[in-house]
Amino acid sequence: MENKRVFNLILLGDPASGKATQAARLVKKYGLYDLDMGRELRLPSVRKAYDYKRTTAIGKLTPTGVYRRIFRRLTLNVPKHRGILFDGHPKMIGEAKFLEKLLRRIGRENPLFLYINVPLQETLHRVARGRRYGLKKIVRDDDRQIGLRNRARYYRTQIARVVKFFKSRYRFKRISGIGTRDEVFRRIVRFVEANIGKEGAR
Repeated sequence: MENKRVFNLILLGDPASGKATQAARLVKKYGLYDLDMGRELRLPSVRKAYDYKRTTAIGKLTPTGVYRRIFRRLTLNVPKHRGILFDGHPKMIGEAKFLEKLLRRIGRENPLFLYINVPLQETLHRVARGRRYGLKKIVRDDDRQIGLRNRARYYRTQIARVVKFFKSRYRFKRISGIGTRDEVFRRIVRFVEANIGKEGAR
């Protein structure tokens, strides 16, 4: 682990772009806290708070109120001496504005912002193969066709607004998700190393 200066990083990307793999490597390299809302929202204790089967499980976005309560609690519980990786969230403009205000209020302003991009055909190809987590090959519920199509629709309408909002405020880089995991990770690290400690958008 290379725990250098404390920094925070928002990591978004297209479906099946390899965010989880790259997030795990970033956590290991920099000692970041992995705030993965997708993981949190799949916990049985959290799923009881909203209709998971009619929302997240088929690719729809989580109710904003539920998202904000969980997000605030998790963010405030991270020690100030440790950076946070906002892993795959927020996905909606209201949530993005909420996060921006929260970070300013708790002194974590000016996070870095990365977006991993893959073409739609590559997304479909990867989902068809099934995702690999470690040595296990699985297909999540929301990777079924109905989920994938819903997610693609939400990405076109919601994520574009989130990206526009964040890139006007924070240091931003769109990273190609094509290539080996090592190649993609090197692209990410180059951006991070060049921008740790710098403020504002460019």
